[in-house]
Amino acid sequence: MPFVVYLCEFGTIYGGENSMLSGLQAMQRRGYEVAVACPAEGPLAEQLAKLDVPDLPFNWTDDAGRRIPLEQLREHLAAITATWKADIVHANSLSVSRILGPVQRPQGTKFVGHLRDIIKLNRRVVSDISSLDEIYCVSGATRSFHLDQRLTADNSLVLHNGIDLEEFTPPYTRQENRPLKLAYVGQLVMRKGIDVLLDGFRRAHAAGADIMLDLYGECHSTKEEARQYLANAERFVDQWNLNERVRFRGRTDRACEILQKADILVHAARQEPWGRVLLEAGACGLPIVATDVGGTREMYPRGEALLVPADDPESLAQAIGKLCQSRDLRQSMGRSARQRIEQFDINDYADKLAARYRKVLRGTVN
Repeated sequence: MPFVVYLCEFGTIYGGENSMLSGLQAMQRRGYEVAVACPAEGPLAEQLAKLDVPDLPFNWTDDAGRRIPLEQLREHLAAITATWKADIVHANSLSVSRILGPVQRPQGTKFVGHLRDIIKLNRRVVSDISSLDEIYCVSGATRSFHLDQRLTADNSLVLHNGIDLEEFTPPYTRQENRPLKLAYVGQLVMRKGIDVLLDGFRRAHAAGADIMLDLYGECHSTKEEARQYLANAERFVDQWNLNERVRFRGRTDRACEILQKADILVHAARQEPWGRVLLEAGACGLPIVATDVGGTREMYPRGEALLVPADDPESLAQAIGKLCQSRDLRQSMGRSARQRIEQFDINDYADKLAARYRKVLRGTVN
């Protein structure tokens, strides 16, 4: 039975971790033994315990909370991966892929990585990532972006994340709310365009849309600019007297329930390689307004969602207004989104990943 260790930098759970978690049990059903190496404390370790998936504690910071220097981390990884006796070590993010790439492999162990971000990288980082035995990009847009940065083409490919279509499913009857309830689920950070989302909501409401907005998520970053960004968003709500219409709900573990009870998902990200919540909303049969960035058009290529330009609150407001004016349109778009997302079943994803693992282990990745 092949043994795969998934390597995670943080103990938090966001889109990348949820995508990994949804695939673990599917990989187990395909004959793989799995474990996750991550910080010993936090939501991720707690969820692994609930799933009965082994947790291999691995810390990326010292006792004072400072990041361990890169070369020291690599030395540590070289030593500890030898003790795991894994067939494959799978880096679950771009940053971990960069760290893991040049690490000396234990005999018989392959290193692979997931690229879930579209960000500018210097040549050294791209070279480090290219050292992996295989690289999985979550969308064609993600791979193309990194190929332009000279990522190796020979051992990189597109592997769209999947979703459990039995867990995320439309409600038996969708009860519409009055006012209509818009939902956002994700991090409350600048790249997610929270400022644009709030301005688009304000404009749609001012134009006559009877709507409310619930934002589920948090700002994990401790950087001052991130804290200030969130404070500015909350101040915007106060400034425009939207407190009875806009609610910051905090972190949630009930995404499916929220999406089943909402009327529209709104997503104003400035960049989105392959948005997890866009998969979840479509699987729940929810009409979607999202920005046309990254891999979103790959996910919804034929109008299954209303896609608008990034950083354009007026276009966002018009799309929201269009959906608010027609129940029939909301229902038809919800059905279309569900039909589209059925192509990304977690079992199909697991089959494809298992096939790639077999090729990696045989040394035939092309």
